[in-house]
Amino acid sequence: MKKTPFIILCLFTLICKGQIKGTIWDVKGIYDIPKYKTISTDSAIGITYHGLMYKGKPQNVFAYYATPGTLSGDRSKDKNLPMVILVHGGGGIAFKEWAIMWAKKGYAALSMDLRGNGPGRKHIEGGFDEDNAQTPYFTITPNINEQWMFQAVADVILANNLVRSFPEVDVNRTAITGISWGGIITCLIAGVDQRYKVAVPVYGCGYLLQNSSMRQGLLQLNEQDRQTWVKQYDPSNYIGKTKMPMLFLNGANDPHFYLDSYAKTYRLVKNKNLCIKMGLKHSHHYGWASDEIFAFINSYLNHSAPLAVIDEPAHNENATIIAGVKYSTPISKVFLNFTQDTTSVLMKRKWESTEVKINKNQIIAPQPPAGTTIWYLSLIDDKGLQVSGPLQFIDPKL
Repeated sequence: MKKTPFIILCLFTLICKGQIKGTIWDVKGIYDIPKYKTISTDSAIGITYHGLMYKGKPQNVFAYYATPGTLSGDRSKDKNLPMVILVHGGGGIAFKEWAIMWAKKGYAALSMDLRGNGPGRKHIEGGFDEDNAQTPYFTITPNINEQWMFQAVADVILANNLVRSFPEVDVNRTAITGISWGGIITCLIAGVDQRYKVAVPVYGCGYLLQNSSMRQGLLQLNEQDRQTWVKQYDPSNYIGKTKMPMLFLNGANDPHFYLDSYAKTYRLVKNKNLCIKMGLKHSHHYGWASDEIFAFINSYLNHSAPLAVIDEPAHNENATIIAGVKYSTPISKVFLNFTQDTTSVLMKRKWESTEVKINKNQIIAPQPPAGTTIWYLSLIDDKGLQVSGPLQFIDPKL
């Protein structure tokens, strides 16, 4: 890589400080372009880069970096590339195929391992330590540098620093997306590191103590540690500060991130779009395979056709539902989705859908059936891309 001019380094540091200053990540080293070394060259380059101090020395983080040039073997053609940072979820790794997937779309993409592992899931020297290969998501230790969540978020910030320093990357076209626990981190990062132009958390959200499968892990902490963790790491404390557009993508019956906490999270973001899918399974591969992620990011970074947007619905004098809709790609179908289920665990509620009408820029739907507890509108455009309107909660418990 070419050396970055001193004046650009100074400007980079000032911009970075303006984003992170005042948070618990406002520490020595967080504004640096981390040192890195190449350990393998292939269709995606394997690297290790320095994280923050950990157990007396800089933590080592493994990642795969891919570009159109690494795929073709001709790096000279890599110029003015949009960039995406990819954040794995629980049990995840630096997914080589994920980085390659984005490189094939014309992006510079970096997928890092936040668990201290390298190729083949083998622990690397200086990597974060996991006991029995179990990620200590909720550990609160006297030394904050030994808390996994602190280091994981820092690793993502430093990855952004690193990739933005590469001469082939256009720093004005940058994105982040994360799956599951990576979605939690993406929600948090959106309010802490606002150098990104767009963000897509998949599954993950905030308000984890209120209602999510993570609640059980938090309840195992003593009261003081639990409150410390929530204050330091729950995305609800950060995401409301973001100004970047965000796409929130989840399944209606996701087994980890329930719709009430999910809705509370996205309501904190002004510039957003929603995609809540029926039957979406929970995994890294199912998550990143959703075409809406690329369509949303690419619309902001490469000015391709944007996803449709469904406005907050209203009720008219004829007792029907009216919602404005903005779209550039023709709409194929529009649905009213609803559940009459009162099962306390939201992931177990049964959903139904009925096709409704669209008249130019308005969705017109009948009132949900009596006994409906949650409902929302959704559509599919001619490209097969889905978007949703805001969730509507009728159940008084929610």
